[in-house]
Amino acid sequence: MNLDNLEMFLMIARFSSINKTAETLFLAQSTVTHRLKQVEKQLGVTLFIRTASGVSLTPEGRSFVPVATGIVEQIRAFTQDTGTRKLLTIAAGKAFASYELPRLLGKYRNKHPDLRCYVKSTLFEESITALLTGTADLALLGSEVYHPQLLQLDLPSDRIVLIVAPEHRWARGFGGFADWGAQEMIMFGDASAPFRQRVDRFLLERGVFPNVIMELDSFSAVKQMVIQNLGVALLPERVIREELATGQLIAHDIAEGTLIRPTLIAYPKHKAKDRDFQQFLNWIVENYET
Repeated sequence: MNLDNLEMFLMIARFSSINKTAETLFLAQSTVTHRLKQVEKQLGVTLFIRTASGVSLTPEGRSFVPVATGIVEQIRAFTQDTGTRKLLTIAAGKAFASYELPRLLGKYRNKHPDLRCYVKSTLFEESITALLTGTADLALLGSEVYHPQLLQLDLPSDRIVLIVAPEHRWARGFGGFADWGAQEMIMFGDASAPFRQRVDRFLLERGVFPNVIMELDSFSAVKQMVIQNLGVALLPERVIREELATGQLIAHDIAEGTLIRPTLIAYPKHKAKDRDFQQFLNWIVENYET
């Protein structure tokens, strides 16, 4: 089967769009559609169905993604110059890209100057899609993933703590859930984000229906709002270390260690046989700070 057609299939799966794939490849839409039909004819299955916003994978299409990814990876590895180190593509949430990845990659490159990597900030679902379509080699995630074609390595978990400004009435001590009342709260992410769902569930179980006045897409933005005493928030302890050290924020572990953000690395199964890749993974696990 033509390598270009397999890569085109993976790109359509990534974008969920024939139009965007055609634009990216500088091809006519009719050409992409024709080549896709060739692949479907060879396989004897329908890989995509049309939707209002583009296309989506059929069950057969989802099953073919890891197969196509494996074929493309093997051909690339076979044809690659053995003297050139592979490009490592990393998908990471904004928090990891901002707080963890720079330090880890910097230290790794000091020991391995030939490291070549491409990093993209992604949401959880985007990270999973990137892994399955072969557009990312690994993803740093803040929630567990369960997929037969993906493996994961657990890193030290992160406590999720209540943060308040030094001027807030809870700065000297948390008043308890019964004292929550209409306390204004600043939330990270929309309701579909795994981290947000974890926080929402924790509060609901304690009878708290938060008065959410802001929903922001970065931990940094949430921190800045809390520093200005515009509300309180629940954030991973790892991302507020600097503000705690400088006294800009006060933190309370109101869950007594039971509310945590899992931290893990997910990667495609076929990468388990890649020696250089496994060396990088092991180094990350050994150097990830608790």
